[in-house]
Amino acid sequence: MKLLHTADWHIGRVLMNQSREEDIREAVEEIIRIGREEKPDLVIHAGDLFDSIRPSYSDMHWALDRLQELAAIAPVVVLCGNHDSQALFVLFDKLLGPKSRLKFIPRALPPKLGGILDMPGSNGEVIRLAPVPFIHANRMIEHLEDPSTWMATYADRVDRIMRTLGEGLLDGYRPDRHVLLLAAHLYLTHSIPSYSERPIHTSDAYSARAESIPLVSYVACGHIHRPQDLPGQVSGTYAGSVVPMDFGEMGEQKRIVVIEATPGRAPIIRQRPLKGGRPLRKINATLQEIQAMAPTVGRALVQVVVKTEHPAPDLAQRVCELLPLATVLDVQEDCAATKIEVLTEEDAQEIGEPSFKELFREYFRDNGHAGSASTILSTFDTLMDAEEQEEEPRFPEIGELEKALRTTSEHLV
Repeated sequence: MKLLHTADWHIGRVLMNQSREEDIREAVEEIIRIGREEKPDLVIHAGDLFDSIRPSYSDMHWALDRLQELAAIAPVVVLCGNHDSQALFVLFDKLLGPKSRLKFIPRALPPKLGGILDMPGSNGEVIRLAPVPFIHANRMIEHLEDPSTWMATYADRVDRIMRTLGEGLLDGYRPDRHVLLLAAHLYLTHSIPSYSERPIHTSDAYSARAESIPLVSYVACGHIHRPQDLPGQVSGTYAGSVVPMDFGEMGEQKRIVVIEATPGRAPIIRQRPLKGGRPLRKINATLQEIQAMAPTVGRALVQVVVKTEHPAPDLAQRVCELLPLATVLDVQEDCAATKIEVLTEEDAQEIGEPSFKELFREYFRDNGHAGSASTILSTFDTLMDAEEQEEEPRFPEIGELEKALRTTSEHLV
């Protein structure tokens, strides 16, 4: 049997006020073309269909149309991710009805209440899938968790849920007929995020143990945007996001995963690279260098730092003119004339700090009066010397003036 695994479309995503609609739609259309080529028995979308729990009408309309195109190829199962709305997924699934080849999974369920999906494959084989949508730390999963234990650590809660679903997968299991699968929207410890995910949902507070995953042929994961194999001995992958969501994913090769599974045998896992979507690029160069590299930038979404000797007016406009095909998200200036250099302690000791006398002379040179300079500077030096020696300042001029006043006073008497 053949499976197609994708995740993290994030329809409705915006990067620095720039809609990613063009890029995401291009990537999804490419996934549909791959689906038609591969002719899978099942398509798994492992969560984060939308970027917001309140997607726009046009985004919902477009997403459902594309998923229906995939469902015309093979049954499609879509898990609710941490960016998706459980209530919306409940509504979608209700409107589509139980006979639809497109199924939305808002939350995990116990095996006896539909938590295990059995789907016929080719040659009389059966796909047995345990779907695990995103598990919120502050919401108990009704019927699947015990109210007396759901306040345990997040990892312990996931352990219990996985144990229950693992038992359900093995109930009536026939190794010559069943292919066991698990699909989950989880952050597994030791997986490597791209840091474009929501930080709280890739923290220790939301980490699950890879060891808790039941023994299955393949685990289809979503949530982490960097495509990668699952940590530990788990047979599975993070499909990753379909386009680079922000500059933390710059340079990542996005993909869709194709799995060929046979009962009782290890799966064959292949990656199909995705070419859709404009690349992200950071540029740090002079205007002349940017002009020279323009043909290689093409349609990229770019952040630009322009190196200049002196402040340059209308810099953003000039960059846009030099990169006519690119979408310029941000322009910053790295100007040598306005750069502040931070000195190390060794540099400061070598250069030395100016004394108060030197600072006062510099100030006086710019603001003083040439006719009185000598007297004022001499008086300031005397005051500073006395302060350093912790003595009373002595001014010879004052002593001579006092002597002259006494002599005059005696003559008058």
